[in-house]
Amino acid sequence: MTEGDHVQYEDVKLATFIERPNRFIAHCRLAGKLVTVHVKNTGRSKELLVPGTQVALNYQPKATRKTAYDLVAVNKQGQHWINIDSQLPNQLVKEAQLAHTLQLPEMPELSRFKPETVYHDSRLDFWGQTVSGQDLWIEVKGVTLENDGVAAFPDAPTVRAVKHVHELTRAIGEGAMAYLLFVVQLDYAHVMTIYRQRAPQLFVAIETAQQAGVHVVALDCAVTPDTVTLRRPVPIDLHAHFEEAK
Repeated sequence: MTEGDHVQYEDVKLATFIERPNRFIAHCRLAGKLVTVHVKNTGRSKELLVPGTQVALNYQPKATRKTAYDLVAVNKQGQHWINIDSQLPNQLVKEAQLAHTLQLPEMPELSRFKPETVYHDSRLDFWGQTVSGQDLWIEVKGVTLENDGVAAFPDAPTVRAVKHVHELTRAIGEGAMAYLLFVVQLDYAHVMTIYRQRAPQLFVAIETAQQAGVHVVALDCAVTPDTVTLRRPVPIDLHAHFEEAK
C-alpha cells in the first residue's frame, strides 16, 4: 500500500472526552466549553472512550445536523491514535482501488468496480469484475478493538457480519472470487483475530469461508488525529487468544 492512499478530515480539533450517554452522542470539553458530539461508531468502544481521554473532533457544521462535531479518533492511553469512524474503512478501500494500490492476495486487475452492490438478499460492500469476466466481492469490516497488540472483531455482537460471511462463501460456490477484509484502524497490532467468546457463530462462519476459498485479510492504518492511511498487512490468526482489558 503506497503512502499516498489516505483520508484527511477537514477541520479537526482536539478535545477531552467526558461521557457517552448513548451510542450516538458524547459529551466532550473543547477549549473550556462543554460540547455534544456525534460518535461515528455505534460499537461499545468502552476501552477507548474513557473519561479524560484526548479525542479528535471533526468540525462539520450543517443546518441539518443536531451536532457540529463528529468524534473520529481517540488517543488510547495517551500513546496511540485509534480511528473509530465506522464509515472510513470503506472509503479507504474505495480510494485505494481507484488509485490502483489496493493489494490483496491473488487479486487480479479489475475492469469494473462499484460499492454497495446487491448479492442475493444481501448488500455487500464492493463488487468488481476481472478483465477475464469473473465476479469479485469484497466485504469490509472496521476494527477498533485491541488489547496487548491483538486486534479483534467484533467489539459488539453482530448478526449482520455472519450473514455477509455466508454470502461470500456462497459467492465462491458460484465461481466468484471473494475477500473478507478487516481494516484495522490503528498501527501497532501484531495479529488480527475473531473475538470468539463474543461471536462464536462468526468464528465458525469465517473458518468455513476460509476452507471454501474466501480470502480473509487484514490491513492496518497509520493514524493521526486528522488523517488515516491504509498501510500494511496484519497476520490473521483465528485461534489467537484475545480478552478485553479489565
